[in-house]
Amino acid sequence: MIKPLYTLLTVAVFAILLVLGYVLLWEPQGKPLDVSTTQNEDLLELTGSTARLSGENHIQTATAYSQAIYAAAQDKDRPGAVVLIRDDDPATALATTRLQHFPVNAPMLFVTDNGTVLPEESRKELERLGPEGVMMDNNVQVYIVGDIDRSVVDEVEKLKLKTRIIYASNPVEFTEVLDEYISVLESNHRQIVFIASTDALEYAYPAANWNAHMGDAFAYVTPEGVPEETRRILERRWPYYPYIYVFAPSSVVDDEIMAELSQYGHVQRIPGSTPQEMAVRWAGYKDSGHRTSWLVGYRSRSVGWGYAEPGHNLLLASPEDWRVTVPSGVLSHMGKHGFLILTEPSGKLSDAARSYLQVIKPEPTYPSQQVFNFAWILGRDINNETVRELDELLRVSSPDRGHSSSLTGTENRTDDFAGMVNHNDNLSGEKKWLEFQ
Repeated sequence: MIKPLYTLLTVAVFAILLVLGYVLLWEPQGKPLDVSTTQNEDLLELTGSTARLSGENHIQTATAYSQAIYAAAQDKDRPGAVVLIRDDDPATALATTRLQHFPVNAPMLFVTDNGTVLPEESRKELERLGPEGVMMDNNVQVYIVGDIDRSVVDEVEKLKLKTRIIYASNPVEFTEVLDEYISVLESNHRQIVFIASTDALEYAYPAANWNAHMGDAFAYVTPEGVPEETRRILERRWPYYPYIYVFAPSSVVDDEIMAELSQYGHVQRIPGSTPQEMAVRWAGYKDSGHRTSWLVGYRSRSVGWGYAEPGHNLLLASPEDWRVTVPSGVLSHMGKHGFLILTEPSGKLSDAARSYLQVIKPEPTYPSQQVFNFAWILGRDINNETVRELDELLRVSSPDRGHSSSLTGTENRTDDFAGMVNHNDNLSGEKKWLEFQ
């Protein structure tokens, strides 16, 4: 009788030790988000198909994007790292969006005062997120990008977070430095290369959101031509030629510069004469085919969102403040994977956006098979009138098809989309405007 009792006690002790060890290995639960349905009512607005993400300033807005994607309550919903950028260096920030992709998996937060101050909001978000660390990069938790003061690095390291500094003297040089870093991290040079002009960054905002989603290469041209740094980026793709996509109209990047780029690979210009039109065209753009070779080492190429049907998510932003638009790449990288649409400088929807939204507007179908569209409204610059109009364009069409409402501006559809939309959609149904109380 004694031996079985000892055996039972031994098994019980081992079971208790095993449970205790498992419990001790649990990751501590993160602090709950400091947000409620009664806080900042004017910044927490919803319609049937939209939600606004915003803060009182661009620093809080970037934090709102991070909180929308990473609950940070346990390891599986923490980011791998966080990217810190200066809030006065748009060209570097735009190129950095490709760093947000896997394996880094990072939101973007701001450093202020010429790169010398880590704002309280950014510091608190770093603490809340508790990044896991990028395993492929020696568990780095915070990437400090651009010309940021050493005092900021020291402050981050005091939070017991492991840092890596990615520095260059200017944005053009930075694209080369970042390209080499990522090529080492991934053991490969990305064959897809996006090109933007240093003098017209707003055309490339949609490319930045795609890059946060896919992590393709990014480089700059200038009014003088193709810089040496960009030439080296393209040459390193040898023996395979790169596929180069230019986000600028001919008025910004002329045919001579396009000819220079064509020496290194296959070049395409994304169509659109304005940033608003280019964003819409990019939402519907798709370039597919081979990438490395036809027979040996075949890899397919699929570039662009290519959306021409309902059931998608989008981000609506004003091009007036890059500090609100560029950090939104994390919303394209994770979560709803939304593509970016730009408003006019006045905050209103462009005619191109209205026409495109008619193309992807859901039609009523069987309830269990109904698809929907959704939009994040970014920042505070987009007024409620535009949000209501967008909501109307995103919602399922009314089964009762009568006349089209002038609210959606359907009479102003551009010729590019006129043949793709139904001019008899009834958009005059009752508008719903819900607001947290």
